[in-house]
Amino acid sequence: MTELERCVDFIVRLADRAAKTKEPSQYGVAHLNAALPRVWSRNYLFADRDLSGATAIELAAETDRILGAAGLTHRKVELVDEEAGDRLEPEFRELGWQVECDVIMVARRDPDRGVDTSIVDEVPIDELVPVWSFGWQTDPRVQDDDVVRQLVENRRVMAAAVDTRFFAGRVDGEIGSYCELYSEPRIGQIEDVFTLERFRKRGLARATVTRALDALTRGGPRPHLPDRRPRRLAEGPVRESWASTRSAASGSSCSRASPERASQYHRRTSKGGNDGPERVLGQTDRR
Repeated sequence: MTELERCVDFIVRLADRAAKTKEPSQYGVAHLNAALPRVWSRNYLFADRDLSGATAIELAAETDRILGAAGLTHRKVELVDEEAGDRLEPEFRELGWQVECDVIMVARRDPDRGVDTSIVDEVPIDELVPVWSFGWQTDPRVQDDDVVRQLVENRRVMAAAVDTRFFAGRVDGEIGSYCELYSEPRIGQIEDVFTLERFRKRGLARATVTRALDALTRGGPRPHLPDRRPRRLAEGPVRESWASTRSAASGSSCSRASPERASQYHRRTSKGGNDGPERVLGQTDRR
């Protein structure tokens, strides 16, 4: 199994565990969570079967059937088949859907320079809740407190699905940067690296990610560590932009770990509604 295949397998496995219910489809399976209807990353069709002849219209109709029956106001499809993604991307764009692509980077060597991680602590989830909530409440695209509540609950869902550790970088005792570490034996994922705006350009993200990486690798060989970092490929004519996972701030593991980009392995198409867990927009009805 290649590094890319291992990383994709890990990410897909975590999503499968985090699903509250699953609805079979001829194209794969829909992951659903009725308690978190405004979090896209808990409600979508994961399409990994019978894609060779599938069209975007057919996938959109299948997504509409399953997510519509669940009472959801957004539509989302995820694919890990690069060939199918390349073919279907323009078709989805023609339908008015947005298309995004995740990029995996693998940590293969030690940091290129020393990092002071003494400002970073491993913290319980409840210590980060106020920081997350503040960030979402001050985002003009988040329309109400119910979205914030669901985002917080989604973090707990993920923590219950996989071994999760939380790290926070501090400035004068105040949390300025944070990340999450999902892990299994010999593989892990640093997720949602973010620095509050007023604390940026101080190396906090680099220190926070380094601390998480050290926690994962200490006492054994360095595993492959994917860091999900999406880049926007296209944006269709929808009412609001679809939210993406926040990119790691400058100075994070993306620049320090000699990453290799695996192109377009995990494509996401979506229309209407919100997405999380990292940044979620206020709910919008489908057009």
